Amino acid sequence: MIINSKNIKTMKKLSVILFMALAIFVMSGNVVAKDYCFCMGLSKCNTPGAEDISSAQYDAIDFKKALAKQGFKGSVIVNQYATRENILKRVKNVVAAAKSPNDKIVLFFATHGHDDGFLLTYGGGAVYYKEIIDILAKSKTKHIYVFVMACFSGSVVKGLTSDPDWSDNAVKSGITFIVSSRPGETSKSIINRQVTPVRHSVFGNALVKGFRGQADTAGNRKITIMELFKYIYNEVTMRMESDDPEMVQHPQMIGPSSEHNTVISKW
Repeated sequence: MIINSKNIKTMKKLSVILFMALAIFVMSGNVVAKDYCFCMGLSKCNTPGAEDISSAQYDAIDFKKALAKQGFKGSVIVNQYATRENILKRVKNVVAAAKSPNDKIVLFFATHGHDDGFLLTYGGGAVYYKEIIDILAKSKTKHIYVFVMACFSGSVVKGLTSDPDWSDNAVKSGITFIVSSRPGETSKSIINRQVTPVRHSVFGNALVKGFRGQADTAGNRKITIMELFKYIYNEVTMRMESDDPEMVQHPQMIGPSSEHNTVISKW
């Protein structure tokens, strides 16, 4: 090719056109969304008075694997690594990584819970739901989903209804909580192995199965947040009736209705 003034002008015009097209593409919001996650499971608590939860680590590890297959990038920590400091650091890292409004953030916690609105960490520490929400409120994305397998996990509602600032942060940030039980309920950590030999909690088993495809009630190979919650709710309540009729457990979803039809998984 002979380089002359005419060719140079043509190349400059093409460069300007390509740059403008790219700018329009970015400004229109058609940026490829990225998804991030963090999972924690505390099976060995190292805390006086707190029983170990054998299923917690497997809930976290297996849900992280399911998320990874969907393209979520992130980390999982269990047992002695699940300290208060490490947990808050990982949540902050996920928030910092999500740079687009279209990105998704998924958090998962499996541990002991308290009806005062906190989760137990390794060695007797605690992380309050309010702390998690305050960190997530700084995120650039509004697609945030927090799954919690813990006793009294519905106690997150107490903070949302009693603290205006906390509630405002949660609503503005678009955070959706799907938790394993109501405020006054415990959560069963192990499925009756005589009935179904699995290593997960009742809630964790339903979450992983649903996320991997069982929750696809529409039959379109896509799973929305609402489909996933309904599947979890039905599976947990049915399992409790068959495994432990004297113990009740009702998963709860707390979050904006605008997120109900958001696709969280494809299979």
